[in-house]
Amino acid sequence: MGTSDATMVFTNDTSPAGVDDSSSSIPWMDNSTFTAASTEAAPMSKSLQTYPERVAIAVLWLLIALIDIIGNTMVILAVVFSKKLRTFTNVFVVSLSVADLLTGLALPMSAVGLLSPGDTWPWSTETPCYLAGMLLFISSCASLYNLASIALNRLILIKRPMTYRSLYTRRNLAINVAVLWFVAIAIMVVPPLCGVGGFGYDEQHHTCSDLDTHPKAKSFERIQTFLFYPIPLIIIVTSYTIIYLHVRRHFKAQRSLRGGISTSGTGPVSSSSSFQVSDNAAVLKTSQQGRAYHQQLQITKNLFMTVCAFVVCVTPYSVALFIPNNDRYLLFLGVVFTCNSCINPFIYASKHPQFKKVLRRMLQCRYSQIEEPSDALKALMTCCYKA
Repeated sequence: MGTSDATMVFTNDTSPAGVDDSSSSIPWMDNSTFTAASTEAAPMSKSLQTYPERVAIAVLWLLIALIDIIGNTMVILAVVFSKKLRTFTNVFVVSLSVADLLTGLALPMSAVGLLSPGDTWPWSTETPCYLAGMLLFISSCASLYNLASIALNRLILIKRPMTYRSLYTRRNLAINVAVLWFVAIAIMVVPPLCGVGGFGYDEQHHTCSDLDTHPKAKSFERIQTFLFYPIPLIIIVTSYTIIYLHVRRHFKAQRSLRGGISTSGTGPVSSSSSFQVSDNAAVLKTSQQGRAYHQQLQITKNLFMTVCAFVVCVTPYSVALFIPNNDRYLLFLGVVFTCNSCINPFIYASKHPQFKKVLRRMLQCRYSQIEEPSDALKALMTCCYKA
């Protein structure tokens, strides 16, 4: 049968029954070819989100990245400009800000993938996407280990102040920060080097992250979750629990001491004034120690807020990794995850007593009013005046 007859049979289901077997087989073959060609022309998308959802997430990430970069840069510059902020605890605060800053620098690459209408990486090479994905995960891991180091620092300062100076020397601080960054890098780099997971362009989420399509992607996700979340979280919770119990005992003892002093003050007056002078000196010393203790306690409470913010932002994503058939929602939880990187500067600016003053002067461009200006700030101001 001719080609025209075959076409007629394909397009008309009411053809006469007198069509031979060879004729009926041709339409079946043509239909198969047509379907295959259609599938090849419009392949099934692997995307788990619609394009409008991807655009919304990309806009949110670009906004988070902008706030992140500006805020954390200001926190780092505040320590650079003011000697008063150069405390041992703030070494970890700066390290935390560096980690959050790296997160902000990595997010725009994912926005590029999300905004691309296709299902493949839009550029000729995936190298920028690979580096951005690896940087994002390393910085997130480093953030949590920095928060664990801050918790231990506050615990030792409040509970063992006499050993604090000998333990937190410049050398030990440098080693501590280097070790925590080494651990964060090792957790995220060693498994891919051993063939467990990898980084690059994720075609399902259109982001620069770990590859969900890798044969051992789930194993890599478990390694991430177990090594960079539970261990630091246990350190953080344990440290702040001990701090809370210690502070509660401290204030109970203070109330008892004040009650004893008040009771002794209402009794008979001693014939010797030396006891009164001694008591006044003791009360003054206790008052000064109390103010210093309250200041350290306030700083600890504010730093604890950064821990709470991190836990609230990170926990949903980490828990979701263990729930099956929820890959579609991981990207949305990832947005909540990255929100943490831009929250900390707001906590410092609004609550931390020392950072608050310096950051306010910086926002008002009153650098000459910054307390205890550093040599770097003095040199910068001198250059500006000369210009």
